[in-house]
Amino acid sequence: AGWLDQSWWPDGLYTAPSDEALAFDLKALTTFGLNTVRLHQKVNSARWYYYADTLGVIVLQDMIQKYGGASADTIPLFRNDLQAMIKGLYNHPSIIQWTVFNEFDCVGVFDAPKTVAYAQSLDSTRLFDTNSGGPANDLHIADVNDIHTYPYPGLPLPIRTQYGMVGEYGGIGAFVPGHEWVPGQCQTYLQVDTPLMEANTYISMTKTIASYKDFIRVCIYTQITDVERECDGFYNFDRTNKFDDATTNAVRNANLDLINNN
Repeated sequence: AGWLDQSWWPDGLYTAPSDEALAFDLKALTTFGLNTVRLHQKVNSARWYYYADTLGVIVLQDMIQKYGGASADTIPLFRNDLQAMIKGLYNHPSIIQWTVFNEFDCVGVFDAPKTVAYAQSLDSTRLFDTNSGGPANDLHIADVNDIHTYPYPGLPLPIRTQYGMVGEYGGIGAFVPGHEWVPGQCQTYLQVDTPLMEANTYISMTKTIASYKDFIRVCIYTQITDVERECDGFYNFDRTNKFDDATTNAVRNANLDLINNN
């Protein structure tokens, strides 16, 4: 059980402000009783993976996507970057799964089975997710039946060769005055009035997932932090916690129950 991490920063955008900041986002998992990060459409610096390795964090690594405007010209560039990602990160034990495509971002111009087979040829030791929440997921190739359902978690059915994963759900957002990237312009999948309501709604979702324990093996909540005008994080964009200590502990306990009792 974990969260989506776009690894985006208010000052450096793709670049974390410090080594300590890289570590903070991973240590935050233990604060909330989680154990998994889906690193979303981004390859981080080696230090981030070092911290994931040493902290015992499970990493589901996305391939970078061409978000809109993909064409035949995209394919060789994508394949080159896919190879560079897998070869470059191969020795990090925290990574247990590669995600080749995300949703509808660029999969439509590819031969998805051929591309996944190419990725599998680069690493025979890890799991592969063909198309997280996208159309090629319905081909049921590779190792995961991965669905996206907002705001409430859906039910991905496993088959003999694939486990069930909710690759994205949630998006619950309490907008905290003084911590919005653009005041008054926050948006989310499910807006609530207070951080406590955000936490309680999330805890209810963990109970739904627990009731699907015979089907779901991985669940990824959107998301760790607010990202600019996407305001559905446990943390604000500036990395301040939206929740007080008691609420943080309640979320932590719900996550630990979800992980340990299922």
